[in-house]
Amino acid sequence: MKSNNFTIFETIKAASEYLKENNNEIVDYFKESLLLMSYALNVSIEKIIINYENKITEDKQNIFNGYIKRRAEKEPFAYIINNKEFYSIDFFVDKNVLIPRPDTEILVDESLKEIYRLTNKKINSANSYSRQSCNESDIKNNAAKSISIIDIGTGSGAIAVSIAKNCKYPNIEIFAADNSYNALNIAKKNAVLNNVENKIKLTYFNILNPNICWYNEFSKKYNADFYNFDIIISNPPYIISSDINFLSDEVKNYEPCEALDGGIDGLKFYRKIFELFSSAIKDSISSNSTANEFCLLLEIDSRYKEEIKKIFELTFYSKDNNYNNSFEDYKSKINTKDNKNNPINITINFIKDLSGKERVAKINYGKNDN
Repeated sequence: MKSNNFTIFETIKAASEYLKENNNEIVDYFKESLLLMSYALNVSIEKIIINYENKITEDKQNIFNGYIKRRAEKEPFAYIINNKEFYSIDFFVDKNVLIPRPDTEILVDESLKEIYRLTNKKINSANSYSRQSCNESDIKNNAAKSISIIDIGTGSGAIAVSIAKNCKYPNIEIFAADNSYNALNIAKKNAVLNNVENKIKLTYFNILNPNICWYNEFSKKYNADFYNFDIIISNPPYIISSDINFLSDEVKNYEPCEALDGGIDGLKFYRKIFELFSSAIKDSISSNSTANEFCLLLEIDSRYKEEIKKIFELTFYSKDNNYNNSFEDYKSKINTKDNKNNPINITINFIKDLSGKERVAKINYGKNDN
């Protein structure tokens, strides 16, 4: 591969053989070599194929060789090219953020469904009380402004940006939150690249120490009143700590461990998120907030569905739980059918992905469609 007398095809062929010898995690060696050549030459695959017999210049050969060496060392393809497609959108990624997975796209689907449901509900409410001089567009825009969303652990911003780019209501607020400033920089880059920076508020947030700050040069404080969010979304770390070493080399050696490690049983962050959601409901009741309907959407490992359901039950229904022993009045309010402001409808449902596995836990509080 050192000689610059190779044709493009010969270079790709030699590279694929080199990858085959050094990286057993690749599915199609020739295809990956071809794709990396496309990035090295900055031309389309079609153009490369047409020009297979052309010689490759020495400088382009060196760029290509660098890519192949990194791939042979099992660095993820997405990090080498700094790009990953998610929800039909291109995202910049590097070692500071997890590479978005197709499995997570269902979380975006469910988020959009919930946004539309809540927005249409508010539009219908606005229609009921609007003056005749108000047109439908004004009502929709005003209603949509009250839909506020937070994406906890945003990483590359894949979820937040995908929602912002695909939501037909222009005035929703999306808080993209993370405890990594490096990740927030990547999320900002992706928001700008996809022209949704005006819809997304980048926010520093550490769920283990829940104080929210604006993410800007002044680090302006922001009160963590989570009952002001209509929708809370998260794809938290859920790999059991002891299982990290059994992940593929591409994942365990390159992707950020803190974004993978879910603690001793993989459920550490789910407990904190349920505690946060529980507190949001309690604060809403205490403040007599009119925004008394919330939705929590979580990506899950289907193997731990029953454990997550148990955390839900302990949080909201059990007397022997860690969170609500002193909240008997609060629990009574959320679990009483006769309470019109806070109906019994605090429910958990599990949404299956295309392979039939439970992938999303959806928790609704205050939903009353009857």
